[in-house]
Amino acid sequence: MDHAYAILAVVAGLVLLVKAGDVLVVHAVALATGYRLPKVVIGAIILGFGTSLPELGVSLDSAIRGQPVFALGNVVGSNIANVGLILGIGALLTSLRVERRVIRSDLPFGVLAALFLLLWVGPAGQVSRTAGVILLTAFVLYLWSSLRYTRNYQGALVQEASAKPKPLRHSLFILLGLVGIGLGAEGLVWGARTIAEDFGVSKRVIGVGMMAVGTSLPELATTLAAARKGEADLAVGNIAGSNLFNLLFVLGTTAVIRPIPVESAMVAVDFPVMVVFAVLAFPLLVADRRIGRRQGIILLAAYAVYITNLWFFPPHE
Repeated sequence: MDHAYAILAVVAGLVLLVKAGDVLVVHAVALATGYRLPKVVIGAIILGFGTSLPELGVSLDSAIRGQPVFALGNVVGSNIANVGLILGIGALLTSLRVERRVIRSDLPFGVLAALFLLLWVGPAGQVSRTAGVILLTAFVLYLWSSLRYTRNYQGALVQEASAKPKPLRHSLFILLGLVGIGLGAEGLVWGARTIAEDFGVSKRVIGVGMMAVGTSLPELATTLAAARKGEADLAVGNIAGSNLFNLLFVLGTTAVIRPIPVESAMVAVDFPVMVVFAVLAFPLLVADRRIGRRQGIILLAAYAVYITNLWFFPPHE
């Protein structure tokens, strides 16, 4: 019976995370477009932060409950899934345009953050509070550069919102979205932990393989919605921004609250794979500032190889 409750908690938690994340993103974007923010900022900052809130909720809940390995696995696995799975699916559906700022700022920030985990955190064996402070400092620098870019931006604005913004209404729905994300994270973490303990599944596999894909569903929903509405340039910015928020803010905040031990398998496999996916984005996106079906197939194939090895050929720990 506990197994049934655990599975139900995981499913309900995922559904609530996705629905709450969707509500939050819709009203955050509505508020931002009402004040005529640039598309690139909405994609990277508003959508990127909003769709990363499930990862934040799950990671903080995991740390508070004494399961920080879920927090790290969730962040690393989500970043890999965002590029390999979400960006790959989006590229299969439509040609995704890449803003110049994403290439010049977001992608390099993402590569440096991934290398920091591989070269600093990996040898140390934990994401210490010091590492958390460094990540949060980098996050503040990224936000500052993004806001500075916004003031000088002369590119395309979102033109859809002709009505005046309704800050009170949007703020209420944003608050409801945050509450829903917290409740969904609670159910997902409890259910995933119970499954891992009862069935002998590695916490790394649960965090990197299952929870990470689940918390990446808002990114998938946002990418599909952006493609349907002809706003494909928002999709890449959303994914790049989401990965930065995951690594810098989510992981940094979690580590400051509670240092996170790092399993040897993550250092040997997951960290290098995350760096590969972060670096892989450069040749795929920089060439003509678009990513199409051929690049999407490459990303999906690479992710399929990784996830197959994760589930069926785990390293000895």
